[in-house]
Amino acid sequence: MTMRSANHAVDLTLGKLLQAALEQTLKGSSASTPWVISRIDNLDALRQEQCIVLTISSFKFRIICLLHVSMDQATRRFVGEATSARGDNLDETVFKDYLLELSNSFCGTLKRHLQSSCPPLGMSTPNFIERSSLAHYESVKPLHSAHAKAQTSSSGPALFAASVMVSATQAGDFQLEHYQAPAQVAADESDGSGELELF
Repeated sequence: MTMRSANHAVDLTLGKLLQAALEQTLKGSSASTPWVISRIDNLDALRQEQCIVLTISSFKFRIICLLHVSMDQATRRFVGEATSARGDNLDETVFKDYLLELSNSFCGTLKRHLQSSCPPLGMSTPNFIERSSLAHYESVKPLHSAHAKAQTSSSGPALFAASVMVSATQAGDFQLEHYQAPAQVAADESDGSGELELF
């Protein structure tokens, strides 16, 4: 296999893992919502105003994980329903904490998927950043990247989106086993860290 085709295979696998992690996370927080998860080609297609950033890292590579969110009424309704808050009673701290925990759950789910292929991994805590920070995306020069969006219907706007960008010194420092299917059974049998438990 040539280097180019090997990189393409890793990109495809990474994209599928990203979509599976995003879907599992959102279904864990709102199982009744008919989530539609799909691939996005690049960051320019995203319209969310903020990101929550985390990192997954080993000694050989680092993955920047982004959960793209908008602090709009649609997101507030979603969080309000998930936290049983009514109308305007959604406290700002509860709103932001829920989104931070959602991003933490998403990154943790992705980390579990990656551990079958990668060495022991560490994970940071989540932080909000403005969308304008993505202007520096090219300076990261990721070896691999993937983006996905989550809609509540196939024709509706994306409520959430997610991105992963892998930085490594050499291409061989980051490898993934071929993706076959979402690890739903493994996630269900896990300690529940892929679900939101604080609220």
